[in-house]
Amino acid sequence: MKRVGYYRIPPAPGVFFSPAQEERLLLLGCEQVFSDRCLASGVVRPGLERALEALEPQGVLAVPSLHALGGDLVAVMDVVLKLHARDLHLVVQQPPIDTREDPGFFEACLALAAFNGERAMVRRAETALVAKGSRAGGMKGLKAAAQSSAEADDQDEED
Repeated sequence: MKRVGYYRIPPAPGVFFSPAQEERLLLLGCEQVFSDRCLASGVVRPGLERALEALEPQGVLAVPSLHALGGDLVAVMDVVLKLHARDLHLVVQQPPIDTREDPGFFEACLALAAFNGERAMVRRAETALVAKGSRAGGMKGLKAAAQSSAEADDQDEED
């Protein structure tokens, strides 16, 4: 099973190479190490794409930290879901994560991605509910609907 390393170089003036990160990945047993430079103007990660292309199913992408995968949770989740879809494993040095031993990390990420996808649907439903409530007398209309629903539940319990 091939192991490939990947890290991102922070957008610090004068930093073009991070030998410490590359050395850590080589010590983890990586056969190849790829990197990208963080850019303030956008997300461009040709090094990550080359790292993923170098792996066959069941291969391992090793990173020093989750920060190597992205600058925010959405970017990290995007990479993790790509790994899972391609039947690749992830090894993170800090915090220690190894999906070869515990695939639960992927399952948790899938649940979080589903939650994030449902967020837009919930927002639309809430907006529609508020609009409907405003047509029925604003927040009073919403409260009245909630009370009548609660009264109906009480009536069902009495029966």
